[in-house]
Amino acid sequence: MNLGTLNARHIGLIALHWSRHAVRGGAGLVYLMIALVFGLTVAHAVIMPVEQLMAMQKRETGRVDPNGVNSVIVSVGRPIAGFVLGIKSIGESSGPDAPPAGPGPANPFGGVTAQAGDVELDAWTSYLLETRPALLSAIFLILVFGMPFAISFLAFNQVTGDIQSHGLRYLLLRTERGNIYFGRFLGTAAFSTAVMAILIATITLYLGLRVRIYPAAALTAWALRGFLALSFLMLPYIAVCSIISASVDSPFLSLVLAKLTIGGVLLFAVLGGLKWEGLRLVKYALPWGWQNHLLHPEPSHWLAAGLACLVYMVVFLALGYIRFETRDL
Repeated sequence: MNLGTLNARHIGLIALHWSRHAVRGGAGLVYLMIALVFGLTVAHAVIMPVEQLMAMQKRETGRVDPNGVNSVIVSVGRPIAGFVLGIKSIGESSGPDAPPAGPGPANPFGGVTAQAGDVELDAWTSYLLETRPALLSAIFLILVFGMPFAISFLAFNQVTGDIQSHGLRYLLLRTERGNIYFGRFLGTAAFSTAVMAILIATITLYLGLRVRIYPAAALTAWALRGFLALSFLMLPYIAVCSIISASVDSPFLSLVLAKLTIGGVLLFAVLGGLKWEGLRLVKYALPWGWQNHLLHPEPSHWLAAGLACLVYMVVFLALGYIRFETRDL
């Protein structure tokens, strides 16, 4: 592993070329389509019932009450959010409904408010559903779970196709292996980040211009937090694909192995945990055990989760780089 051969200018040029190639290439367009269709479908499924509720409210009362709408969102989303975050079961999350409250410092949108000593909402679900725009929080929770499965469609072929065709031999006349490896990783990450920005900006604009039950400043701030969370989350999964791409000679095999690795770790942890509690820890082989904490209210939690994503990325990149440097091209 010879880091002395790395050249920042070469890495930057390769990253720029690779991100542009992703726009024109099949893998980039497939990922763009999958990410946008998945993200916008999730947003539609979350927002549509609220729009129907608002339309019904307007027919019956002649106006839309944002506090009343948000109260319904919180009461419906409370048990689901608790279950998704792994805090408690649906039954434990559900409880006697608390009366709606008006907007306040801890609850700027109104709705159900957690009382001291109650088990209505713990601090995390209360933060996501009351302190922050609940609809955007629900969309982020689903995207945090689902986007790791989509990223392999973009990242599976960072170097595999060129290894198969021996095209890297000609590129190595002008630069070093490490520059190619890290440049293509950065180009893939840049393209993924751009797609996340487009997706979240589209959803946020729709919520701000059409739904209009949250202040623009709150939507913008939470959208930025969600964008950073998803962008950081994609990095270790792209690095996993980098290892696989540097290790096999077939793009199709690289895609299959990436899917099996990313999904298999989670599936093994869930199914194995049903038999033996200790097997649930297998999910920490990838960021599955950390990623929800990117949306945690406590800075110590989301900073630790972000740092964990970076550590996973560095470890996976280093392993892939060692393999790429020592293999026959």
